[in-house]
Amino acid sequence: MVHDTKSEVIIRQHRHWTHRVENLRVVAQGNLVLTNRRLLFLHRIEASPEVGASIKKLADAPIETVLDHALTLHKGCLQIPLASIARVGIGAVSGFPFPHFCLTVSYYEGKKRTPRVAAFQFKRPKSVSFQSPQIISDIRWRKAIMRAMKD
Repeated sequence: MVHDTKSEVIIRQHRHWTHRVENLRVVAQGNLVLTNRRLLFLHRIEASPEVGASIKKLADAPIETVLDHALTLHKGCLQIPLASIARVGIGAVSGFPFPHFCLTVSYYEGKKRTPRVAAFQFKRPKSVSFQSPQIISDIRWRKAIMRAMKD
């Protein structure tokens, strides 16, 4: 897949709520978006007339502009440039009776290149989870991120 280096393209997104996990507990809910430049966690926000109006103004804007605007809507949003990702893996979060899996992304932040880790757990309807185990989703996301990093 060849992309124009000037335009940002969404490669993959989790359409259902994604949980951001820290220290084995959920700290935020939102959506995970992978583009050809970065991985974004867009924190869930409450709909309001102001948000609706600002989104309508961006209807014809490039996706990069829309995503940059979405990052400003909540302080809990996160963006990780693909170039700063050191490792992508799958971790297990304890759960009864079965462990829950999560996507883990190790990356460097800032000029001092401080190491950080972000973990994401994908929530899906139970009917879908029975047909396709959660770890399959994590593996697909890991492969997509690794492929985007190479491109």
